[in-house]
Amino acid sequence: MKMFSFRLALLTLCFAVLLVQVTAAVAAKKKKSYGTFTDVRFVKNYDGDTITVDLKGQHPLFGDNIPVRIAGIDTPEIKGKCAQEKELAREAKKVVHKIMSKARKITLKNVRRGKYFRIIADVQADRKNVADILIKKRLAVRYDGGTKGFDWCRGRKGVDDRVDFFNKILK
Repeated sequence: MKMFSFRLALLTLCFAVLLVQVTAAVAAKKKKSYGTFTDVRFVKNYDGDTITVDLKGQHPLFGDNIPVRIAGIDTPEIKGKCAQEKELAREAKKVVHKIMSKARKITLKNVRRGKYFRIIADVQADRKNVADILIKKRLAVRYDGGTKGFDWCRGRKGVDDRVDFFNKILK
């Protein structure tokens, strides 16, 4: 009987340790958010999914000229593979610049670090989600941070149809 009680206690202890380790592993896998920044000034944008901002109230070393990648999307690349991708990239850049420069209130929500240690955030301009605007204009596809899987180098009509299809799949 003593041996059974000892084994039961040992088994319970092992289970408890395993449960703590699994819980810690799950918690570690969640992306840490550094919160929300509401006192944000737009400086410039490199392309359609990367902006530079000043975070007012922060030390200049940590708050001035901070590049931020807009979460959840991928836009055509400025140095793209074909003329069409480059043109779409310039269009996306213009749209983002117009939205951000006219915004009276810019908010960075769910601020975190990405896989390359870049700052990633849900960007809002006057309470409108910038990523959603670009997706609706077919200048961005949904992107979860994994492998980029969209080819911008096909006919514009084909790109529009594929953007819609791609975004529906990843929604």
